[in-house]
Amino acid sequence: MSHEATARAYYRAIDAAAYDDLAALLAPAFVHERPDRTLSGREEFVRFMREERPRTDTEHRIDAVYVESDATDDGDPESDGDAPDGIAVRGRLLDDGGELFGFVDVFEFESADADAVIAHLTTYTD
Repeated sequence: MSHEATARAYYRAIDAAAYDDLAALLAPAFVHERPDRTLSGREEFVRFMREERPRTDTEHRIDAVYVESDATDDGDPESDGDAPDGIAVRGRLLDDGGELFGFVDVFEFESADADAVIAHLTTYTD
């Protein structure tokens, strides 16, 4: 699964309350930094999403996905030169179709491998 597909799967899992699917997308040492708190560790994050999230009947609407890549040849024969370095997602959190707020999420992955899990997520809101 590409990094973009992993980011999209992250939102689908949260919106569907599919917490096992969500956990499978995250590194054990996953960290989520958001304006109101920092959640450290996959288990803490999934527990928060399952048990403490103030609103669980929301939908993440993705407006754009930005993929950063380093297309330069770094001389490393193991590097393909075009693996994503980062993914940013701009979207809106909706409740009954109405917008609660806009957000930009910046995803960092454990590695450049396409099947890498999410290691760090920073959320910015308006």
